[in-house]
Amino acid sequence: MKEFKFRVLIDTLEEENAFRDISIDSSYSFEMLHEAIIVAFEFEGGQMASFYLSNEDWDKGQEIGLMDMTGESDDFVSMTETSIADKVDKVNQKLLYVYDFLTMWCFFVELVEINELSPVKQYPMLELEYGKAPAENSKQIEISEDMNFDDDEEDEEDENNPFSEFENIDNYDF
Repeated sequence: MKEFKFRVLIDTLEEENAFRDISIDSSYSFEMLHEAIIVAFEFEGGQMASFYLSNEDWDKGQEIGLMDMTGESDDFVSMTETSIADKVDKVNQKLLYVYDFLTMWCFFVELVEINELSPVKQYPMLELEYGKAPAENSKQIEISEDMNFDDDEEDEEDENNPFSEFENIDNYDF
């Protein structure tokens, strides 16, 4: 097998970029790469994550997931069971890595070098660290505009509720 060196850039709102170069044995699983990224960016881990094969425009392609959330295991490609070399084979190949689907930490992962395995390296290995990584808890949960948490929605439901004419029981002293 070969040594793959990936450049992993975290997508943040910060002005300064932060990226890590990680070398890994290409026969290792995507789960090992997932764990190497978590360690390299000093995240705690324990969150759901997926890799997505990507193109030059960073569009999401086939998902390689940590856990099958769809229940359709026939189509599911597992991080644990899939080696990196099974899906990645050329320099400049791109992957998207999404960590924690609530906060949606996104990483741009690109294969930058293919080398012979080194007998003196322990893989995975952090080769280069550039910029300060944001703290894992520094990103707020994103709420889309489709999620309406206003009281107006409750009022609309009350109009269709046959019991809406009754007062709230909390208004009574017992």
